[in-house]
Amino acid sequence: MLNPRLNRRALLRNIGAASAATMLPGLGRAQGNAPEVTSVEIISVRDPQHSGQLALALEYGFFEDEGLDVSPNYTVNGPDLPSLAASGRVKVLFAAMEQVASLRLRDLDFRWVMKLSDISNTQGVVVGNNSGIEAPADLEGKRIGMYAGASVELAIENMCEEYGVDFSSLEFVNMEPPEQAIALMQGDIDVMACWEPYVTNAARSGGRLYFTGSKSYIETPEDPTDVNWLYLATGLTTSGDFLAEAPNTLKAMMRAMMRANEIIINDPAAAVDPIAKGLGIPTDGLEGILRANDYRPDLDQRLATGYPDYIHWAVERGFLNEFVPLDEIVDTSLLAEVAPDSVKI
Repeated sequence: MLNPRLNRRALLRNIGAASAATMLPGLGRAQGNAPEVTSVEIISVRDPQHSGQLALALEYGFFEDEGLDVSPNYTVNGPDLPSLAASGRVKVLFAAMEQVASLRLRDLDFRWVMKLSDISNTQGVVVGNNSGIEAPADLEGKRIGMYAGASVELAIENMCEEYGVDFSSLEFVNMEPPEQAIALMQGDIDVMACWEPYVTNAARSGGRLYFTGSKSYIETPEDPTDVNWLYLATGLTTSGDFLAEAPNTLKAMMRAMMRANEIIINDPAAAVDPIAKGLGIPTDGLEGILRANDYRPDLDQRLATGYPDYIHWAVERGFLNEFVPLDEIVDTSLLAEVAPDSVKI
């Protein structure tokens, strides 16, 4: 019988620790020198793309195991993160790569030290069942519902380039994702381009998934091929000062996040409830999002190729003033110590 004094949080911690220790020996306990700073606030967005591991690590007590007292400070919108970081108060945040580039353009020294999630596979294109689209060439002249400025546009542009489709012939209609799904079912648009969970819902009710930022169903619908038409990822980000001041703190934080990673990767269904509880979000559709995202911490060729492609596109669209090289936003020194096999660039 369970000890009646063992509360739910402690039980979750024990289960999570046992699971992660089995999958990643050595990550289940603090390693190396003690953290220089034990109380840390993390700024992030209240969604699983940015904060899935954070919520899970907090729920399972992984930060406490590393001697850290972590306080999450969730925002509603990702674009708010650079402004918060620019205030000078923020030491650690979970930010998308283009947000770190934006900070660098403000002469603010922030670095990406570990990838948290590659969310490219949650950005997708769905073609209507009655659209007459059988091959990429059939897209020419079609009406595409998409929220203006959405990054999935880059995936469409790269797909068009690969298949020789005239991108300029596409007619984009500015729509929010819920409007897109209705318009697709009614035949008012031929294609919709947005993000999960709207992509999966639309594919079930009025169309078929054609491609995402990282998977193409065009030629092999039942066995998608890997592509790199859009690279979007979030990462553990810190100021240059804090990187120099508290490397052991950051490494402890990374170990805790990697334990959470392994649970999400190996048993996403088990991660749904604690993440939903920690973030205060619905469980509906969450498992699908967790399965679609890539939570490995790898800094690899997808990043090396996809980052500059995305930043060039962002500059062309006026979202960034100028290009920021990858080596100005990424620092691999800590990851090389904590998980050397994850550094592949």
